[in-house]
Amino acid sequence: MAVPPCASTSAAGTSSAHLSNAAASPTSSSANSPLFPPLHTRDVLACQFSSWYPLFKRHSPKATVLRPIPHEADFLDYLESDGLFLPEGSGPMGCVLALSDSDDDDPPADPSASSHDSDDDDDEPARQFSFPHLDAEIRAVLERYDGAVFPKLNWSSPQDAAWMIPGQSLKCQNPADVYLLLKSSDFISHDLDHAFDDCVDYPPPASGDYASSSTPAPEIDDEALARLTISPQAPSADARRPDLKSRPYTFELVLKKWFDMPGSQQWRCFIRDNQLLGISQRDTTFYDFLQDAETQLDLRKRIARFWEDEVRDKAPMSSYALDVYITRDASRVFIVDLNPFAPRTDPLLFTYDSLLALAVSRPSSPSSSTEHLPELRVIASPSDSASSMPRYSHNRYPKDVVEMSEGQSVAEFAREWMGRVAEAAVDAPEPRPGREEEDGLEGKGAGGGEAIGR
Repeated sequence: MAVPPCASTSAAGTSSAHLSNAAASPTSSSANSPLFPPLHTRDVLACQFSSWYPLFKRHSPKATVLRPIPHEADFLDYLESDGLFLPEGSGPMGCVLALSDSDDDDPPADPSASSHDSDDDDDEPARQFSFPHLDAEIRAVLERYDGAVFPKLNWSSPQDAAWMIPGQSLKCQNPADVYLLLKSSDFISHDLDHAFDDCVDYPPPASGDYASSSTPAPEIDDEALARLTISPQAPSADARRPDLKSRPYTFELVLKKWFDMPGSQQWRCFIRDNQLLGISQRDTTFYDFLQDAETQLDLRKRIARFWEDEVRDKAPMSSYALDVYITRDASRVFIVDLNPFAPRTDPLLFTYDSLLALAVSRPSSPSSSTEHLPELRVIASPSDSASSMPRYSHNRYPKDVVEMSEGQSVAEFAREWMGRVAEAAVDAPEPRPGREEEDGLEGKGAGGGEAIGR
């Protein structure tokens, strides 16, 4: 779908319509400035939860960091394994998640029976996954946090997989919910394999040492520490994964106490070279109460004051994106996340070109007589709302479906989609009876653990 227009409120307090994907007018200064500041591994490490949470704990939702993750190598193998299934024993207490009875109850096969395919005899048995120690730690945190948590790894939360959970939220009430979200998320896959792809100093030289950029483990209170050491770690777990020892960080599972955060109260702030340039809605849905000029001015002042008083001098880097939540009564501002100022971070209703234009137009030192407030962008009208297409829809639907929908109305998309379906029906070859048909009827489930149907 087309990117929606938005209302943009500048420092002068005026409001006008903008296309969020339209590049800002080029200036001589912006033409000579890089679109992004150089990103180093130390910057990415500074954005992992355990690095910034101790700095802003007073202004962040309650959270427990499980670091290191019990039997980390096995857990990473599970997340990167093929298929969608849950580890054994991860469901609600007293319940076993299963779609069918165990194969152990089946009668033994007749050894004299012939096989349809000799290759089947060579298949290795599917690996079984079970994490009783991690299950116990997650359940302990759930008990501490009134039975519900948000999960995330070092950098990302599995927002793109929220549709896998009833209610389409990140509300997890047992270990199975946590595992399902993490395993279904493309964002989590990025954390596992591509966290440093944009860094100018990655990959490091063969003899490089990360000691200078590695961040220490977070300071955790005694109660949380007790929960991190429920069970001893298996010393041989890392031996099967040699890259773990050379990795510049330790994977961590973050469990935040669940509470309802309305999308209308969530904002992304863009800071470059210690200047708060812009604020964007995180939820690209139209909200009537956000159209009031006085409300917008109050938001800009409130967020700018919070950033100046609580974040600017403590932030571990000079360029970053800060996600905040303002309570319904506007009495508190919570820090939700800290992200690199890099292409991987969604600029939402801005573009990085427009943010660069804002950066070069700002005076190097603010005047004492002029208040330089950040620009605020919100969805300007119901027709501009992006809510007609679920957020992260590209993670939920086939790529060709998303590409076909770009820039079209619902009616246009429906007509083209029906045409494609009709063409496919005409061009489809007649099915041939035989082994192929048998394979299609038999089906093959994802092995290991407790299977879940898509």
